[in-house]
Amino acid sequence: MGNTRQYKTLVTAGEVIDNTFTNKNTDPVLVSNNTIVLSELAHIRPLLGDKFYAELKLENDTDALSANNQILMDFYLQVAESWFVRFEVINDIMSNITSSGVVHNLDEFSNVITPSDYNTFKQDTYRKAEIFANDMMDFLNGADQKGLYPTFESNKPKSMSNTYKNHGMIFYDSIFGYNGIEGCMTCGTNYVNGNNCGCNDC
Repeated sequence: MGNTRQYKTLVTAGEVIDNTFTNKNTDPVLVSNNTIVLSELAHIRPLLGDKFYAELKLENDTDALSANNQILMDFYLQVAESWFVRFEVINDIMSNITSSGVVHNLDEFSNVITPSDYNTFKQDTYRKAEIFANDMMDFLNGADQKGLYPTFESNKPKSMSNTYKNHGMIFYDSIFGYNGIEGCMTCGTNYVNGNNCGCNDC
C-alpha cells in the first residue's frame, strides 16, 4: 500500500458536523484532520482492506472517483465515517489539555454530564456508527454489486468474527492462505473455505 497519508481525508470536518452534530454551528476546528485520519485507520481501512482503501483515497484526492466508488462514498462510506469521527472526537470536544491538566470545556450555560450519561452518549454514537458501517458492508458484499468493486472483491479482509485457533493462539486475519471456516455475510451460515453456504447471495 502506498502513502495514503498524503491524500485528503474521505470526509471533511464540515461534513462530519452536518451528518452527525445536532448543533450545526459547531466550530469545524474542533474536528481536526488528524482525528479524521485516525478514525479512517481505526474503523474504515480494516473494513475495506488496504488496497481498496488506498484506491478510494487516491481517487477522492484527485476528484476522480469512479461512478461506483462515488455511489459508495455518497450513500454509505461518508456517513459511516462521520459517525466514527464523532465517536473519536467527543473526548476532545468535552475536555481540553492545558498546562494545568485536563479541564472541561464549559460555558456559563452548560453543566458537565455524569460519567454514566457520558458513557451512554459515547456508546450510542458508536452504535450508530456500527449500524452505518454494517449497512455499507452489506451493500459491498451484496449480489447486486458483484463485479462492481473488483479491488474490494479480490482483496477482502477476513471478518473479525471469523476467528480460528492454531496451536492455542487465536487468529483474526492472516497474510497466509487460510482453508478454514468462512461465514456468509447474508445468511450467517459457516462453510469451509473454497465452497459456499448454498444461499443465492454467497
